[in-house]
Amino acid sequence: MKRREFIVLGSTAGLLASTGMSFGQDAWPTKPVTVISAYPPGGTSDILARLVADILTKEFGQQFVLENVAGAAGALAGGQLARSAPDGYTILVSGSAPLAANKVVQSNLAYDPQADFEPITVFAESGALITASKNAPAKTLTELFDYAKANPGMVNIGNPGAGTKGHICAALIGQQMGIEFNHVPYKGSPPLAADILGGHIDFSADAPANYIQHIKDGNIVALAVTSASRIPELPDVPTVAEQGLPGYNQTLWFGIVGPKGMPADIVAKINDTLRAWALLPESQALLTSLGVVAVLNSPEAMAETVHYEIEAIRPLVEAGLVLPT
Repeated sequence: MKRREFIVLGSTAGLLASTGMSFGQDAWPTKPVTVISAYPPGGTSDILARLVADILTKEFGQQFVLENVAGAAGALAGGQLARSAPDGYTILVSGSAPLAANKVVQSNLAYDPQADFEPITVFAESGALITASKNAPAKTLTELFDYAKANPGMVNIGNPGAGTKGHICAALIGQQMGIEFNHVPYKGSPPLAADILGGHIDFSADAPANYIQHIKDGNIVALAVTSASRIPELPDVPTVAEQGLPGYNQTLWFGIVGPKGMPADIVAKINDTLRAWALLPESQALLTSLGVVAVLNSPEAMAETVHYEIEAIRPLVEAGLVLPT
């Protein structure tokens, strides 16, 4: 992500807790708000969407109702949001694919994430995990590189959907190492994690939440994390940069948007509420357990993140490393 604008964590947490972190309740919301989740239940994106819905329900005293609209790497959810009225009663919580990458990865996308969405905030980010099944022919990233070079075209790496950041992370590793991977898109993280656990696919690149406990239990092997720093929940798992690709740093992020034209005061209320929630120590601990960290930047900074992501992925599509669908 470019020019990240993080929340400031620290001594204000106690003050916010003591004041109930309330921002006032004007006319909005006077009825339930739909929170669209772009992926099936159980993956990191969906877990965070449910968390956002719960936080906002508690703050505003009105139901924020989750609706799973999975399919086409988040494009179905993005299209539904784009067609929604910009009245503050529909928002989308998702990983970055429907909010950015789909613009260049999907040739017949029914919406434009930059023209049709109102940025609210990047909620959280993390490195992706490169993992292997227990019976995979490599137990370290270096072994994976050696095996892929010796067996060109034979290495399958699963991702939670075409154009997702897991897909992009693996494609960039292959490009920089000069090796060939077969990228296998799944319909979300849960079925991919299940196939890695069952040994039906050897490798994956995906958000951490569905893998952390299986790695701790010794049922899945963690080869690397794609961010510049290691994940606190898995401190013994080295980064890609530590294993032959100096400077490699790819994070996946999860954002919140509304339909274009959503009122600025509603955008601000949602943004402010989530920022205040993320300042609390128990909130930080919860996010850490999911393998992510809070970002909570401004709508303007999120728009920059979306632009940067699109422009970073465009060359991969043009080079044929990420094939348009």
